[in-house]
Amino acid sequence: MTTPPPSQADTAEAGDSGASEPHGLSLTQLRKAIWPEGRRVPRRKVRCRHCGQRNRVQVPEAALSPERHRCGSCDGALFLDRDEPLTRIASEAYEHSLDRRSLSALKSIPGASAIIRYLLERISDRSARLFYMSDAVRCDEDQFPELLQLVNRARARLDIDLQPTLFVGESPHMNALTSGVSEPVIVVRSALIDSMDDDELLAVLGHELGHLHAGHPLYQTVAQALLQGAASASVMVRVLSLPIHRALLVWVRCAELTADRAALLASRDLAACLGTMITFAGGKRRHKGGRGELKLAPFIRQCRELAALQSQSSVDALLGGYLSMDRTHPHLAWRVMHLIHWVEHGNYLDILAGDYRRRQALTLLSAGAKKAIAALPTTNRAEALPAASEAEALPEPATEAPIASEAQGEDAETPRQEASDD
Repeated sequence: MTTPPPSQADTAEAGDSGASEPHGLSLTQLRKAIWPEGRRVPRRKVRCRHCGQRNRVQVPEAALSPERHRCGSCDGALFLDRDEPLTRIASEAYEHSLDRRSLSALKSIPGASAIIRYLLERISDRSARLFYMSDAVRCDEDQFPELLQLVNRARARLDIDLQPTLFVGESPHMNALTSGVSEPVIVVRSALIDSMDDDELLAVLGHELGHLHAGHPLYQTVAQALLQGAASASVMVRVLSLPIHRALLVWVRCAELTADRAALLASRDLAACLGTMITFAGGKRRHKGGRGELKLAPFIRQCRELAALQSQSSVDALLGGYLSMDRTHPHLAWRVMHLIHWVEHGNYLDILAGDYRRRQALTLLSAGAKKAIAALPTTNRAEALPAASEAEALPEPATEAPIASEAQGEDAETPRQEASDD
């Protein structure tokens, strides 16, 4: 194990005060907003992708300014550049454990995925495209080219080949949505464009691409079909199907946590991701004189206070679960806490260091190429496939402990509710 020398590791924090960053805050101010003074600052060991040595880093400095960190052994950059792609990253690399467990139940329905994919590709994909071409504005080189550049930047960073069609739709509500499988569309509402800067929009687009990357539109259609079928059934059937209804909504909410992680990987800007959530919570205020100005530090403090309340009181935890029972999205405060928890205790920094699960090379081939390889004699297939070292997926990342397990000692504010909910 090697540790970056003080001249490299320690100066990242010492030099922050003079570095101007987006959102009107310096790196030091961002650090204090997310990790206030008096709170234990986590440390992590990160493996250098160049020489394999493990380096101990402070999570706040590594998360907010990864470009400042170099390996203490070989002096190579410890983390990927902001625009360096996460080559062949699998969605499982950043998939939330609650999303993974819930999604496995939907995938276990015999034949459902194949049937829904077939219908989506031939009916739903086409109808969605026609609908938004009729009532929204399509982005291309001549129309909103800046938005097109942002979605392409997010695609490149997440190494997603699929090219969704981007639309801008008029709405007073800040929202974005994703639909489709083989010909997906992303729709961004005009209120969201008017309220967010480019860094925040990049995070929003990364969030939507994360849904596509993880295959959420396909299984969300399965969930919606089951929910609608139960809603039109008799009272007895609705009562009996209530546990399934609740379980499906839990998965839909958990899918948002996975997409939030994709947003962070696409933007690689924790402040921008948190900025989108505070904007969703309180809107964007542009009053002169600072009246109504949203500030990050008090909002993070509010989220931690809520987590502490529900961790220390079983009544508050039950009430929190009840309030989110029929929601399709987790409460924003919980999304903030889950994202910070992933940065602190999950594999976010490992992914930035190039240590993540990759898609198998065969999945990158076209359908025709796969059929051609399958038709070859077994002895000849190895020549047509990439080398084993290229096709081999990295080991599954360590299973995340539920956030509730952290509700002890110094981290007592981590949410207990999340063990059984979002």
